[in-house]
Amino acid sequence: MEVFAVTIFVSLMFAVLFAALFLAERMQKRRGSLEQVALLPLDDGGSPSAANFTRPHSHDQHIRHQSTH
Repeated sequence: MEVFAVTIFVSLMFAVLFAALFLAERMQKRRGSLEQVALLPLDDGGSPSAANFTRPHSHDQHIRHQSTH
């Protein structure tokens, strides 16, 4: 029975940790997460940072570029 109590306690601690980290992330007002940077080309705000965003070349484009030289 002690195993169940420890398991429930650890599960609750993970749930509290997740909730605290989730709320801390939601409270931050920066636009630096990978998901938001990936969606910048779809931003309707017309911000200059979205216009200056350059996409890295794919591996195939790199190989094609090398084969032409």
